[in-house]
Amino acid sequence: MTSTTTTVNAVQAGTLTKHSVATPRLFSILVSTWRRTSGRVAIIAILALVMLAVLAPVIAPHDPDLQDLYNINQPPSWLGGEGDFIFGTDALGRDVLSRVLYGLGLSIGIGVGAATISALLGLTLGLLAGYFERGLGIVLMRIADVQFAIPFTAVGITLAAVIGPGVLTLLVILGFWGWTSYARTIASTVSQTRRLDFVVAARTLGASTPRLLVKHIMPNIIGPVIVLWSTMAGVLVLAESALSLLGLGVQLPMFSLGTILSEAQVNLRLAPWATIAPGLALMAIVLSFNTLGDALRDVTDPSASKVVSDPKLT
Repeated sequence: MTSTTTTVNAVQAGTLTKHSVATPRLFSILVSTWRRTSGRVAIIAILALVMLAVLAPVIAPHDPDLQDLYNINQPPSWLGGEGDFIFGTDALGRDVLSRVLYGLGLSIGIGVGAATISALLGLTLGLLAGYFERGLGIVLMRIADVQFAIPFTAVGITLAAVIGPGVLTLLVILGFWGWTSYARTIASTVSQTRRLDFVVAARTLGASTPRLLVKHIMPNIIGPVIVLWSTMAGVLVLAESALSLLGLGVQLPMFSLGTILSEAQVNLRLAPWATIAPGLALMAIVLSFNTLGDALRDVTDPSASKVVSDPKLT
């Protein structure tokens, strides 16, 4: 009681001093990540992949949809293939490199979009579950446990078959499925943060529940959310590719890296090179986002901070 009274008086007087380590803001997290070698490499790699996707109409050597029946299953030019097909052609004579450059954008877009949807949904439900831990929190965490127990592939196939395959379906399936990872982590942090002095003081001064969650608690959990978002983006790119390999992902005339791999597996013995470029692109995306997640985790490691502080009271 004495500790709470002292904190309230400090807040009212406006003399609450800054703790040893303040909660890092989003900008400072990104700056700190850039200063780390691994973070800088990951950010540059992601930006390079995005630029390749954006500039695909300019740098792609061929039309990705152009079927050249005279150059079916041509090996790469550096393996003795005819023409200027750096990564060869597929079973319809289409340039693999050009298709990969165009497919990059959709794969990254789906991964980032679905990860963002998951983050927003998981952040909202995690805040509620952590703050109302003895009521709504129990229900939400049990729902999360049930979802964890069900294989993603089974649910993805079922939903895609019922709703119908497509980009929107992928975003809904992947975005909804990823919320549990955020919610469980966030709920645990919120449950601890809501008991700290600055939250108790703000509640005592009459702060509403939405204000407590948004202004006082949310800034202290932004670090884990960013780390999870980065890692989840790479995971969801792979998930999209898995569904596309099963024919339940992106549908023609649109195509992603997963679609390219799905088409290439039919003629894997005749044209194995058709899987090299999309496989390398997928590997680059996942490694880049995972490396970025590792760098962000190091920057926002809770063990580096001895005291959790409220940025609104410092």
